[in-house]
Amino acid sequence: MTIKAPSRILLAVAVLFSTPAWSQASTPLTQVVMRIAPAVTITSNPANAPRAAGSSVQFDAHVTGIAVAAPTGTLIYTLTSLGSEPVLTGTTPIVGGLSTWTAYPPPEGYTISVSYPGDVNYLPLSASLPAGPAEDFDFTLPAVTMAQGATWNGAMQVIPLNSFTGAITWACQNVPNQIGCPMSQTSSTFTTANMAVPQTCPLTITTSPGDFIPAAGLILLGFAFSFKSRRRLQLFAGLAFSCAILFGVTGCGSGGTAQWNPITPKGTYQVTITGVSGIVTHSKQLTVIVQ
Repeated sequence: MTIKAPSRILLAVAVLFSTPAWSQASTPLTQVVMRIAPAVTITSNPANAPRAAGSSVQFDAHVTGIAVAAPTGTLIYTLTSLGSEPVLTGTTPIVGGLSTWTAYPPPEGYTISVSYPGDVNYLPLSASLPAGPAEDFDFTLPAVTMAQGATWNGAMQVIPLNSFTGAITWACQNVPNQIGCPMSQTSSTFTTANMAVPQTCPLTITTSPGDFIPAAGLILLGFAFSFKSRRRLQLFAGLAFSCAILFGVTGCGSGGTAQWNPITPKGTYQVTITGVSGIVTHSKQLTVIVQ
């Protein structure tokens, strides 16, 4: 059977509209976007170095991608102390590929990391800046053994850590009444020329000889040239008895409120030696043995 031309045209149109590609019930096209990973770099200003007490550090994170679609969103910062300080966190937006966060790091050093949650074009990403330990110092104390009434002169060794530079002020604290530790003006200074070399810092410990011995000696000396022999012997006997009483009150330290300075009793004493440099403070116990 021969189909006329107008009929053929109508049949072709009917077949075309009945196919899935042209019907309303056909499946819509889906576009798949592959997200890529951005690049994240972190810098700090100032870098990990000694700072004044309570000073801050600014952290800059640069987030870069492709030019036609820059990364958007926020960055989450996490600052972790190398010591016992609590973890610090912060969230700041990305503006023009840069995110800035200011924090107050602990003096003992820290690490800083950032987390990018991603957006429609970029994958999540984390990066970190291992700042390492801050500049610091350490010191070692000598063994101190001395006699009653003596003065001990020695030194402690001061060690710079992590290229430490700066001045350290030393002081004696919690000093027992029977011990002397004159260190109020003692200091150590490390410069770039000697920051890798340990230094010695002078240390002096004193004990009291007691006021009884020099006072009694002067009294006896005065009487020795003032009287005749028999009278002098009687005075010596009385004076010796008085000195024995005086020694019991002052030399043994039982007088408490006496005007005499008692001799330092034999025993073991503890003195706290403290060094301070900026926001860094270290203290150690010095053992003093009086024999």
